[in-house]
Amino acid sequence: MRKRLIALAVLAAVAATPNLAPAAQPAPAPEPTKSVDPHRYIGRWYEIARLPNMLQRDCTGPTSDWTPKDAADFAVVQQCRNGAGSMQTWRASGHIIDGSNNTKIRVGFFGGLVHQDYWIIDRADDYSWCLMSTPSSKYLWIMSRRPNMPAALRAALVARAKALGYDTNRLVYD
Repeated sequence: MRKRLIALAVLAAVAATPNLAPAAQPAPAPEPTKSVDPHRYIGRWYEIARLPNMLQRDCTGPTSDWTPKDAADFAVVQQCRNGAGSMQTWRASGHIIDGSNNTKIRVGFFGGLVHQDYWIIDRADDYSWCLMSTPSSKYLWIMSRRPNMPAALRAALVARAKALGYDTNRLVYD
């Protein structure tokens, strides 16, 4: 019975992972052009907008906290409130992908059972915002160091995402 429950939990986790949801495959994400200083990327990020995904279906107020483990590894804690108001927390480990100028990160969820690559496809020079995507460009997040973003900057980042080929009409704003 215990093995069956574990198997069901793993299947549920896999089904909830963004890159495993069945759908038409979009074009590849644009290659990141700005290198990333990992020490400046650490800390808290607030999600301003995202393309929909199953894992965050009922999330409000999402945050992502990045803590260094060593030069290329991170601990990642993602949180949000679900529709019922309860806090949801996902803990993961991230590793910078070699040869990517620190712009591509592989994150392992559920004790490393499920992996997802994330690309930092654009960022502010002062690291106050970033556009993060999956390699397939199916998912996109507009992230900020502050919980609120000025409307003009948000509009500029949505326009940037659209210019990069993302379907910004589907964005979910928090």
